[in-house]
Amino acid sequence: MNQLKRFSQYILQIAYKYGLNSVFDDFLEMTVCALSLGAKEDRYHEIVRNYEKPDAYLMAEAFGALVLEMDNKQTGLKDGFGDFYMEYISHGHNWQFFTPEPVCEMMARMLNPAGFGERVADCCCGSGRMLLAAAKIKRDCLFFGADIDRTCTMMCVINLCLTGLLGEVCWMDTLAHRFYSGWRIELHPEHGVPYVREITEAESYMVLRIPEKKLEPVDNPKSSLGAGQQLLFEF
Repeated sequence: MNQLKRFSQYILQIAYKYGLNSVFDDFLEMTVCALSLGAKEDRYHEIVRNYEKPDAYLMAEAFGALVLEMDNKQTGLKDGFGDFYMEYISHGHNWQFFTPEPVCEMMARMLNPAGFGERVADCCCGSGRMLLAAAKIKRDCLFFGADIDRTCTMMCVINLCLTGLLGEVCWMDTLAHRFYSGWRIELHPEHGVPYVREITEAESYMVLRIPEKKLEPVDNPKSSLGAGQQLLFEF
């Protein structure tokens, strides 16, 4: 049995009692809390208290299966969530059909055949497949994602952090420039490993600040985050 099927079985088994959507969202948030290295411990315990002990253990088993799935036979950079999400959660609602991973890789190479600069952004990131595809070309970039669906942003945060990619993911409406919440994936100052830190709107690079940025020069795309640049795949 492959690890994605094993992950699906664990989540579906818990869902019989609690409901699939709530179980999946709780699993994602608990994982984000765990990747915050203690900063969100209270929130983690608040969520896990809603589950009986055997079901909480199944959550841990699901996480283990997810990590093995994303290991991808030691090649990494694999979306651990997208196929499960489309099959069991979204069912195509709001046209949420994620681009197949091989197509993402082809698009990344077509858009940037010579390699990426320092930053890569996807303003409708879903589970983060396009960012993972970009990382296969150059993984030492900073990766930025945003999506209007909170579940998608949490999937993207986990995908980036567990594959050792640094950057930022925001739950926001990129067209209306409305920010709801965001996370930064960065190296922990003490332990030196990637971890997740919740950020405010003022800290976010993905939020368009047109009044603040409009007078700044944008000739050098690496010198500033001009309004027009932030909606491009590379900026």
